[in-house]
Amino acid sequence: MKKGFITIRDRHFQGRDDNDDFGEITTACEVGVDGDSIVVNYYESVAELNDCQTCIMIKKDRVTMMRNGRFRTGMIFENHKRHISCYDTPFGEIMIGIYTNAMFISFDENGGVINIAYTIDSNGDLVSENEIKITVEVKEE
Repeated sequence: MKKGFITIRDRHFQGRDDNDDFGEITTACEVGVDGDSIVVNYYESVAELNDCQTCIMIKKDRVTMMRNGRFRTGMIFENHKRHISCYDTPFGEIMIGIYTNAMFISFDENGGVINIAYTIDSNGDLVSENEIKITVEVKEE
């Protein structure tokens, strides 16, 4: 596994008063290859997600994000497909639907960029529209 840095920028729009919620984190990561997937592992740096590790598995047309630890979550992104996921919160588990509107992947074992536009629904009701940009840069050894 190669060492590097991951930057995640996200935007969430929940449709109330045009309030967008923006976030950005940068943290250390490890990048490797597992069969036909690029794998990126990192520890969450946000306080409420302390002790959570996230694994991003990147294929040419699919991105899977799995978070383990206190709040476990799995999210699958594929263009124009909806996946159901269990999402742990401080208040318990909820089932959510994730629909990928658009996805761009430019990635290899030395890093790259992923852009995803997606919606989250719960019980068939739209919860939020979201955009995420993931950038990984591998350090020179």
